[in-house]
Amino acid sequence: MADTLEPTTTDRIDSLLRDRLQGDEIPGLSLAITDGDDTVYARGYGSRDLAANDPATPETVYGIGSVSKSFAALAVARLVDAGVLAFDDPVATHLEIDVPDDVTLHHLLSHTSGYPSLAVSEALIARQLEVGESHVPLGTRDDFHTHVDGARDEIVGDPGEHWLYCNSGYTLVGEVIEAVTGRSFTAYVEDEVLKPLAMARSTYDGDVFEGFDDRMTPYFAGEGEDASLEPAPVPVRERSAAAGGLLAPVTDLARYLRLHLNGGTVDGTEIISEERLEPCYGAYAETPSGPYGYGWRTREVAGRELIGHGGSVVVSTAYAGFSPDEGLGVALLANASPGYGLAELGKGVFAALVGENPVDLPFFARKRRLEELAGEYESYRGIKRGEVSVEGGTLRLRVGGPIEDGSWTPLIPDDLEAGEFHALTTAGDRQPVRFERDGDDLCLYVDRWRLHQR
Repeated sequence: MADTLEPTTTDRIDSLLRDRLQGDEIPGLSLAITDGDDTVYARGYGSRDLAANDPATPETVYGIGSVSKSFAALAVARLVDAGVLAFDDPVATHLEIDVPDDVTLHHLLSHTSGYPSLAVSEALIARQLEVGESHVPLGTRDDFHTHVDGARDEIVGDPGEHWLYCNSGYTLVGEVIEAVTGRSFTAYVEDEVLKPLAMARSTYDGDVFEGFDDRMTPYFAGEGEDASLEPAPVPVRERSAAAGGLLAPVTDLARYLRLHLNGGTVDGTEIISEERLEPCYGAYAETPSGPYGYGWRTREVAGRELIGHGGSVVVSTAYAGFSPDEGLGVALLANASPGYGLAELGKGVFAALVGENPVDLPFFARKRRLEELAGEYESYRGIKRGEVSVEGGTLRLRVGGPIEDGSWTPLIPDDLEAGEFHALTTAGDRQPVRFERDGDDLCLYVDRWRLHQR
């Protein structure tokens, strides 16, 4: 591996990621960038473990969450290549479960089966993190099947009609692979994908993960204003390995991305034919973030096409993406959740690689503007006080004083760049809220108040 990127490019990437680590309280993050032949840049930022201050490195192993879905899709595509499966196979022909006869593997892989999220992953992750308990039986495969069987009335429309992200659909995909191969899903992927790709530090097994010296300590932020990052257990997703159970370092993901950049072949070894791999990148459903294929989503970034997918297991977040036209792939992993998808950082890295300034991307420009407006405000002589904080993709406001503390109110942007927002009163009326700069003074106008940023 050699660093072959221009210093200007790597400076932009390093600056972007270090700023976000500090600004978004991410303990550690690892990055690998690949072309079709090699890993051209790999770095660790921050700490994989805060207490020991062990550094994050390119070999640090993290949970990759839903980036795992493309591995399940690749496994199906290999079996299609071998003539064992077809993408349009009805699921009911392979599994003894109450799934409609017209739901196919295509529908499960593209999240167009009509099943909404059945919250299995959320329930199991919350259970493992000891932060919530739904009391839904999910301890066995029979429990899971009963859960799916009981959701028949939750199906929305006909297959192919709606896009509804459903982790349980990928769990069923994993079971179909088991049914036709006679092997566990994880064994099949390990033997047929991970080993041929020399992804030696990638695993679905929690015990194997614990045996790695260079592995993440996951961190959970909790809830509430005073929440702080605390070490947490790794959510090992045995029941939903196909949906989000893989643990890996960015260096292994870089090898995986080279498979996709080279049409199914890595270092002269064909894992799958290009003809059978290509359907994984299809545009089968429109989503708010771009067309969805089989475990991959296509986005436009800096005028280029970027195919990728993000992932989260709450205490670890991920992104893997590649651009066939540019011949580049990007893998990012972190040991906490920054409150947004790591795809945004992946898009920023990619923008830098194609010569653009990542901070000019809409996500970072919006984030920069919101952070500029956030802070503490006060009226003339400090009698009335205001507090503005970033929440999700907007702001929230609390105004109080000696009589009452006030409650938080979401601010809905009307013109973000101009600083114009509105809030809804208890009567449902629109209350204008305006930020205006007067020299070095940033003022907040709400109701009768003019408040100055402290």
